[in-house]
Amino acid sequence: MLISNTKHFVTRPQTTWIIFQIKKRNNSTIPSTKLTSSYFHHASSLPLVYKTLAQSFDDTAAQHPDHECYVFKSEQKRYTFKSFKNEVDSLAASFIELGFEKGDRFAVWLPNTSENVAMTFAASKLGLIKVNINPAYVGRELEYCINKVGCKGIILPPAVKVIESLSIFRRLVPELDHHTIGRELSSKVLPTLKHVILTGKQPSVPGTHSYNDLLERGAKLSHSKLNERQASVNVDSPVAIFYTSGTTGQPKAATVTNFGMLNIVRAQWEHLGPYFTSLCVPIPMFHMFAEVVGLLNAAVAKCKIIFPAILPDTVSTMQAIHEEKCTALIGAPIIFRDILTHPDKKKYDLSSLEYAALGASPMHIDFLRQLETEIPIKRASQGYGLTENSALLTSGMWAGDKDPKRRLGSLGRCMQRLEVKIADQEGIAMPIGRQGEIWARGYSITPGYYNDPEKTREALTPSGWLRTGDIGTMDEDGYLYFVGRQKEMIIRGGINIYPIELENTIIEHPSVAEAQVFSIPDERYGEEVCTWIKLKPNAAPCQPEDITKFLADKLAFFKIPKHIRFVDKFIMTPTGKVQKFKLSEAMVNELKETKNKK
Repeated sequence: MLISNTKHFVTRPQTTWIIFQIKKRNNSTIPSTKLTSSYFHHASSLPLVYKTLAQSFDDTAAQHPDHECYVFKSEQKRYTFKSFKNEVDSLAASFIELGFEKGDRFAVWLPNTSENVAMTFAASKLGLIKVNINPAYVGRELEYCINKVGCKGIILPPAVKVIESLSIFRRLVPELDHHTIGRELSSKVLPTLKHVILTGKQPSVPGTHSYNDLLERGAKLSHSKLNERQASVNVDSPVAIFYTSGTTGQPKAATVTNFGMLNIVRAQWEHLGPYFTSLCVPIPMFHMFAEVVGLLNAAVAKCKIIFPAILPDTVSTMQAIHEEKCTALIGAPIIFRDILTHPDKKKYDLSSLEYAALGASPMHIDFLRQLETEIPIKRASQGYGLTENSALLTSGMWAGDKDPKRRLGSLGRCMQRLEVKIADQEGIAMPIGRQGEIWARGYSITPGYYNDPEKTREALTPSGWLRTGDIGTMDEDGYLYFVGRQKEMIIRGGINIYPIELENTIIEHPSVAEAQVFSIPDERYGEEVCTWIKLKPNAAPCQPEDITKFLADKLAFFKIPKHIRFVDKFIMTPTGKVQKFKLSEAMVNELKETKNKK
C-alpha cells in the first residue's frame, strides 16, 4: 500500500461482507431491515470497469464524436468529444517524443483552463502521474510540491490574473534563462525537473516548450507509439496526485488510481447523471472535487461540462448558467452564498438548475433550504468525501425528493460498492446513533501518500480502511451525520466540545450569517473556546455580550465562547475551507498584543 519513487503498489483488501435481506432501488440495494450497528455496505449491480480514464474517454468520444463535451467560457473555447480527443492525442504524442516514461510525475500549475483538462487525459494515456498544484502558490509552496514527489515536467501559464507565474518560476529556477531546448533542464532547487511547458500565445520564451507548438508537432507525428503506450498502461497505476488542502498544516500528496477514479465517476453518473447533462464547474481543478464530480463526467457519458472562468467568479458563474442553461451546479458553500447575496442575481436566469451538489465543508440544513427557495434550485444536497477517497464518499441524494429532511440534513449514504462505518478507537463499529470516527473502504480509496509510508500507515489500516479523521453518527438506514473533525475537537477541562454544534447554534441568532468556532491554548482549562462571526448585510448592531446572552439558554456554560470577534472574512483555503489553525494563531497574536499594550 505504500508509495515509492520506483514502484507503486495497489492492494485490494479482502472484504468480509455483511449480507442483508434486500430490495432493489436504482440498480442498488438497501437493507430491508434496520441497522443495529453503524456499518453500511452499499450493494449494487453496477459493474466495476477495468479501464483507464483515457480509455473510457476514448470510448465515449467514439460514441458521441460531435457532441460538445467541454466549454471554457473565459477562453471562448468549445470542444466536441472528437476535437478534444485530438488535442489530447497530439499532446500525448509530443510528450513521448520529449522522453516522458510511465510513472513520471508531471506538475500542472494551472487555473481552470482547457490545457489543465487535457493534461488529465494525456497523463492517463501515457501512464504519467498528474500532480495538481494550486495556481495561487508562490515560490516556496511550488518548490515544496514539485520536490515532494519529484516532478519531471511542469506546465504553467505566463500569469494568472495578478499572479506573475512565469516570473515566480524564473526566480525559483534562474537556470531557465540559460537553458537550451533540446537538452534537459538542470536546476539546483528543483533537481528532478527536466521540461517546462508554457501555455498562451506569447512569443517563445527561453528554456520553455510552447504548449501550442507541442500540439502542432504532435498532430503531425505518427500515433503508433502513443497507441502502444496507452495499451501498456496498468489500470491500477496512479494517475494523479492531489495535495490535501492543508487546513491543519503541511499538505500531503494523496495518490489516486485510474481504476479508482473511473469507477467512482461511473457510480456518480448512475446516481446523478440525469442532473449532470449540462454541468457548471466553478471550483478550482487542483481540488479533487472539481476533477471527480466535475470534469471527469465526460469520461463516462454524453454530457457538457462548463467552466465559467479560470478562477472562481460569481458573475461569470451566473452568466454561464444563464447562457448555457446549466442543469447542475457544484461547489463549496461559499460559491452559493456569494450567488445568494450578489446584488445582480436577478439579472440572470438560473431557473434551469435542477440540482446543486455542495461539499468541501459542513453546512446547516437551513442554508440548503434557502438555496432551493431563493436562487431557486429545484433540489440541493450535501456530498461528503476526502481527497483520499477520490472526493465522493456519500451523497444526500440517495434520500431523493421523498425524504427532504435526510437529503438536506444528512451527509447521505455511501456510494455504490463502498463501505462506511462509525468506529471506535479499535475500529469496532459503534451502535446506531453513537459518535465515532468515520471509516471508509473500497475501490476509490487512495493506495497511499506518495513517498510517505509513515503518513500512509496512520491513515490506512492493514485491512484497507481509511480513517477519515471526522467524527460522525449513522442512523438505522445507513445515513451519515457530521459531528466534527477529530483535530478540531476542543477539549476544555477534560470535556469534549465539537465546534459544529456551536456554529449551528450561533447562526440561529438573527444577525449572524456565519460562525467559525475554534480554540486557543489556556493554562487552566487546556483549551478555551473562541468564535469569529460574520454578520448579515444590514444586520442590527451586535456586540459580544449579545451573542453570549443569546447562547445562555441554548448551550451548556462551558461551551459558550470566551472570545468573540466580528469579522468581514475568514482565513480560507482557495477551495473554500476555513483554516481554523490560522484563526487560532491570529487570535493568540491579537490577545498577546492586547496584553502587551496594557
